[in-house]
Amino acid sequence: MTMNQTAPKIEEQDNTPPLSLPPIINPITQAFLDQEQQTVFDLVDAFGSPMNLIFPQVIDQNIKAFKEVYKKNNLAGQIYFTSKPNKSLSIMRQVSMNDVNIDVSSEGALKTVLGCGFNPSRIECTGPKNLEYLSLAVQQGVTINADNLTELKQAVDIRRSLGLKEKLRVFVRLSGFNSPRVKFTSQDGTFGIHVKDAPQIFEFLKAHQDDLDFQGFAYYWSSASEEQRIVALENALELTFAAIEHGLNPKGLNIGGGFHIQYAADRNQWLRYIDTVKESLLEFDEQLTWNNNGLGFRNEGGLIKGAANYVDHFMPRTGADDFDQVMNLPLPSFDGMSAAQIISDSLLELYIEPGRSLLDQLGVTVGRVNFSKPSVNGETLVALDMNRSNMHSTHQKLLTDPVVLYKDKARCRPCPEGVYYVGNLCVSYDIITYNKTFPTLLPEPGDLVVFANTAPYIMDFIESNTLHQNTGQKVTITQEDDRFRWFTDEKYKPVIQKYLKGETA
Repeated sequence: MTMNQTAPKIEEQDNTPPLSLPPIINPITQAFLDQEQQTVFDLVDAFGSPMNLIFPQVIDQNIKAFKEVYKKNNLAGQIYFTSKPNKSLSIMRQVSMNDVNIDVSSEGALKTVLGCGFNPSRIECTGPKNLEYLSLAVQQGVTINADNLTELKQAVDIRRSLGLKEKLRVFVRLSGFNSPRVKFTSQDGTFGIHVKDAPQIFEFLKAHQDDLDFQGFAYYWSSASEEQRIVALENALELTFAAIEHGLNPKGLNIGGGFHIQYAADRNQWLRYIDTVKESLLEFDEQLTWNNNGLGFRNEGGLIKGAANYVDHFMPRTGADDFDQVMNLPLPSFDGMSAAQIISDSLLELYIEPGRSLLDQLGVTVGRVNFSKPSVNGETLVALDMNRSNMHSTHQKLLTDPVVLYKDKARCRPCPEGVYYVGNLCVSYDIITYNKTFPTLLPEPGDLVVFANTAPYIMDFIESNTLHQNTGQKVTITQEDDRFRWFTDEKYKPVIQKYLKGETA
């Protein structure tokens, strides 16, 4: 190049990666999606869209992790798997093969778990109870977690009318925890008996000791902060010891569940993601949420205000680690001793009711692409053959990127603008993802979109047949001897599989 020649102009390229929030995916699930991609397409062809893939063997690992915490902290007691976050029969049957109990919350759920192999001695009935639910619980001799004094009175009356000899095993659910150390924002609730009504509870239990086998107090505080967890433990333990002083014999304490799980693969990506979404509210050229909804945040005069309407996708401790941390929190009302120490030293038992954390990584939801098109404002929409009820919870939004399985990548164009996934309902609000995601290629009709970790509270918790649309069929996937097998959810029976393989205990 001579002095008179002009250097060629180098165009600057924006190498900033698109906004991304990859999900954490269990190795078994990932291996199936990688190795059996054609099988996934075939299954959707056979069972329709949406389809839920269930990996029941993963729950064995999750149960084992919780049991290790019991062992580490020298705790006796029992785990009750909370079944309400998912209706899969294969999951319940897999749980029945483990040394854990199960918690149900309706008459229908009680009938279902009895049919899945659970002896009544392994079942706990929670939730609000009508007479049909309560009478079946009494007849079967399951443990009753009483929500109110009316339930306790009705249970006693039903037992007496049936002339039963065995006492009814009961927990009494508490609410309204408080402490002089800290003030909580007043938030009303519908579950349990307020701790201030403890004298009435003691009086009733003492008057009916021939009818009731008092297992202990119970509570559930799923969205609690660390300080709220401490206060709940303190209040429940104080009432447990007060019950002993009143001549009662509680076996232990039931602290419920609410243990965190992880959705995002990387914490830095998660923090960057949320910061970027908030920043986008201050800019008008790039919206990252549907109609600039901000996922609960909003722009008020150049300031970001509001509150998140999603759960933290990357908690510092999850599952069994979260449980372990809760049990070892220092309790100021007990001179800094932990709940684990107090319960173990007092020869009490500990009962827990994990649901979401035991279902962590047990399932994915698959939707088939119907078409793509621009929205009124020019956003790219990808319409799936499913709807918002197939992929939504009542209290959380799933923000991680779905995995796209392409039939033929050669037919797909790059998609730098990002997409929103919408559903098949004839309503304007059938939005499946309220946050924009950025697949490398624009999905085409017939491609599959896979949403990770939907088994807890997402895939079927509020699904409906609105407008006569399908609900998701469940297909169970197992891994045996380095190969995968599939079953319909109804036909997967691990007891039979174990027998056919000739396995013995």
